[in-house]
Parts: sequence; structure tokens; C-alpha cells
Amino acid sequence: MTDRTEVQRATRDVVDRLYAAYFAGDPHGMLATMSDDVHMRFLGRGTFLGIEAATRFLTGNTGLLQNLDFRIRSIIVDGEWAAAVWDETATTIHGDPYENHGVDVFRVQGGEVTVLHENNDITLHRAAFGGG
Repeated sequence: MTDRTEVQRATRDVVDRLYAAYFAGDPHGMLATMSDDVHMRFLGRGTFLGIEAATRFLTGNTGLLQNLDFRIRSIIVDGEWAAAVWDETATTIHGDPYENHGVDVFRVQGGEVTVLHENNDITLHRAAFGGG
């Protein structure tokens, strides 16, 4: 096995563990995959630098969506980078139907997520939850 293949396999393993924790509703499990100096950005929600900021965001970001159906359509891995294409449907905390789609971009170094950028259709998010 080549070094590149090993890196890609390690990247995919970390991304799979992060999503397994997400699907289990376990923000601390997600955080366990991240480096102390993680750079996390959720489009339209903010940029969170470091594990403490990531912890505040991920543990305080519960309850906005109920009956969530989050579907990963494809995960593409290229070395230490990965992208997951997804779509979701849910009910908002206001009782309204919600749909969105996007791509999460990851960088995995040393067995930890160092970059997580979540990109979605921000107009759909703002229509459901407000924001400028």
C-alpha cells in the first residue's frame, strides 16, 4: 500500500467516525475526532477557531431541527482532504418544514480533523431561522 493510499484511508476513517458520532447525536464524539486547533466554519453561522469554540458551537447547536433526515450522497477523499455531499429534510423548532443541501469539506492531519467547513444553501437557512 502506498503512503497516499494510507493517508486517504486514514482520512476516510476519521470522517466516517465524525459522521457516526453526528448520526448518534453525540457532539462530544464529533469533537473527539478534532484537533485542539481545529478551524471550523459553518456558512452563515460563524467561524470557530480551536476546540473550545468548536465545543461551544456543537454542544449549543442542538434542537434547531427535529425529525432530521440527513443523507450523505457521496464522500470524496483526496489525500488529507475530503468532501461530503449531503442533503437534509427536517422540521424547524418553529414547526415548519425545512430542506437544505450542501458539502462539508474536511482536512485530516495526524488522525484528527484540522479543518471542517460546512457549506449549505444559506438562503434556505436564513429563511427558516433568520439572520442577515
